[in-house]
Amino acid sequence: MKKMLVAAFGTVSALSLATPASAQAGATADPAAQNDPAATAPGVVDNGEIIVTATRRAERLQDVPLAVNALTGEQLAQSGFQNLQDIQYQIPGVQFGSSPNDSGFRLRGVGSAGGFSSSSEQNVGTVVDNVVIPFGNPMQSLGDLERVEALKGPQGTQFGKNASSGVVNITTRKPELGRFGGSAFASYGELNDYNFNASLNVPVGQTAALAVYGFARGNDGFVENVVNNQDWGATDVWGTRAKLLWKPSDTFSAYLIGDYAKGTQVGPGALWTFNRFPTGNALAAARNATVTALGITPGFRNDKSAENTATTMRDENYGGSLELNLAVGDYNLTSISAYRVYDTGQITFGIDSYPLPIFTGNNNTAAAGDGDRTFVSQEFRVTSPTGAPVEYVAGIYLSRLKTGLDGYNSAQLRPALPFSAQPQLSITSGRSTTRTQTDSAALFVDGSVRVTDQFKILAGGRYNYDWVDAQSFSVADPDYPSGTVGANGFTVPYTPRPLSTGSTKRGDWSGRIGFEVKPARDIMFYGTVARGYLGPTVTFSGLTGAQVTVDPQTVVDITLGAKTQLFDRKLTLNGNIFYDRYKDLQTSVFNGLEFLTENAGGFEAAGFEVEATWRFNRNLSINAAYTYSDTYFTDYVTACPDSTVAAGAAAVAAQCNAPGSTATTPLFQARGEPLSGAPKHSVTAGVNYEQPITNRLTLDASASYYYRSETQYDPGELYARQPGYDLVGLNIGIGAPDGAWRVGAFARNLFDTRFHAAVIGLPFTTGAGAVNWNTRDGRRTIGGQVAIRF
Repeated sequence: MKKMLVAAFGTVSALSLATPASAQAGATADPAAQNDPAATAPGVVDNGEIIVTATRRAERLQDVPLAVNALTGEQLAQSGFQNLQDIQYQIPGVQFGSSPNDSGFRLRGVGSAGGFSSSSEQNVGTVVDNVVIPFGNPMQSLGDLERVEALKGPQGTQFGKNASSGVVNITTRKPELGRFGGSAFASYGELNDYNFNASLNVPVGQTAALAVYGFARGNDGFVENVVNNQDWGATDVWGTRAKLLWKPSDTFSAYLIGDYAKGTQVGPGALWTFNRFPTGNALAAARNATVTALGITPGFRNDKSAENTATTMRDENYGGSLELNLAVGDYNLTSISAYRVYDTGQITFGIDSYPLPIFTGNNNTAAAGDGDRTFVSQEFRVTSPTGAPVEYVAGIYLSRLKTGLDGYNSAQLRPALPFSAQPQLSITSGRSTTRTQTDSAALFVDGSVRVTDQFKILAGGRYNYDWVDAQSFSVADPDYPSGTVGANGFTVPYTPRPLSTGSTKRGDWSGRIGFEVKPARDIMFYGTVARGYLGPTVTFSGLTGAQVTVDPQTVVDITLGAKTQLFDRKLTLNGNIFYDRYKDLQTSVFNGLEFLTENAGGFEAAGFEVEATWRFNRNLSINAAYTYSDTYFTDYVTACPDSTVAAGAAAVAAQCNAPGSTATTPLFQARGEPLSGAPKHSVTAGVNYEQPITNRLTLDASASYYYRSETQYDPGELYARQPGYDLVGLNIGIGAPDGAWRVGAFARNLFDTRFHAAVIGLPFTTGAGAVNWNTRDGRRTIGGQVAIRF
């Protein structure tokens, strides 16, 4: 069965390479409001094409001279997906990582580069309703989603310095004036996977409307912890969003948004299970025996954890924004003010994977609800008239990001267990606290000049200045007092670190220049050269408190692309080729004692994307897409891989002899190795079908396919690899032709294909041990859905 479906999708791909960017659903755009994105209702025009705001003005997706894909909220809802990161299974060239070596979104294989980075920003920015989101996930439910846009390549000109590799731009549904209505959705599947949400739109007089949205979702655990008798990975998330739109005239609108979400997860963030035992010495053998005695067999499909630490993770994510739009003649003035808070509760954790307290950690917030991280931003911009010979968006952007505002980190290591509980080391020198404040100010302008009716010059620039102030210190831990016997035993003497401060300030620029050629209405060619950068920061190590000032990371991107529609717009065929070169890479570097975030060499990425949609008629469409991205380090010196050390002295001498190597600390030059977490090949494909049964009943069905090639998660590490895998999803339902109700069934990961968020080396060992970082997506979910609208 699986082979037949895969073969069928292969045939579809051979017929036409495609993307879901032109699928059905959504609202009709108002061309008269194109200069006021807040007043526009971007969605889908009559022929099924999405209207987006990738350039900060409402445009037909096919008219945007960027490598951008889009997906509507209705497409995601019908697919059965319920997390923002699930867009990776439907938008080509998008991945999402949740492990330290691969965190956040990736576009074209590029995201956070090379593990455990404490940089204050991601390479791929996230923007929700025009607000930059530097931390957390404000979209814990997709029921309120209008659309998602994935903009690839540097987007710093308009979206800021945290968009050096691209942007995931998210828009939620706006309140509708003069309409009372609402919706409700419920789904239930395997592992008690539940997802409920409801919305209500209420007119407030003739000029305002209020929209309220609430949700709750969760699932049972899927990793059996045999030590604590718990199923780890169980989650429960709930939240709400309220939006008020006031439009007293055709020239002014005010849009106020507030949201709150709270989540819990049984178990730590690292849902680790043994993939491979470390070997090579008596200590490893003794530790491995404690796991074997629990009936656990290491392997890729191992879903049993032996971690001894019991914990529940809790977080809160909330904030608000106010967007004001004023039309002055043909120009539009926009102000966006935003404030966000992210708060985590106390967490105890162990990351050694054994049923022994080898490593114990504790993240403790001083006062729940005060917020570990806060962010405030203000943007002013002016948008010129659409269709003028010179079009531009220009503005000012200000922000302040604070991290580490309350609480502390404490970690202990007992390296001789199980032979002895001594020594017991406080590797954080007591309770450690690091706080950082980053202030940013920027001026930007981006737009185009129409030279002829068929040719435009694209240009834009942004100058950003950052001020970073950081401090770090530790205090004696009363649970692990220095040099004495405490409640947890004797702790080797340590000296708390005194207050250390550091600061940096830098100005830098990003920008683009390019062209757009439209020889015919439905054919466009474009090309851009863009420069992006990731801002500077100051970091402190968790072990010694060593301070590092990290310079900005820069990238130069070259993209050439084409967007075409043929056969009366039934076939949409797009493609692009790209080349990226990164310098002063912000990543973790091993200095012989510990990992520090530094500037370390760079990497390159080169490849192409091809995508299309064939719309046979209003009832049937097929799509598929292929992304090839070859990423590789050009210079990156790090610790010798454990698998090389385990192979013996000859292997170490041959492979780990980078400059700075010593007999006790051999270093590995990872030049030519692929970027951590970056697949070389990725494929998405789908079929959508809708057929009226009677005047009151319509059948809809869809199928999706996703393939991701082998991925490496630690340069040079033989065992830190995720084999290639493919996923199949199905959805079928019946409902009213006008969408008033629908009942359906869905399947995510239909064939229960096992894959992980990452496969990484086991900490605190040198015997080439590896662990699976489990993910809910690596389990099948078959369930049902019910939806109503009124």
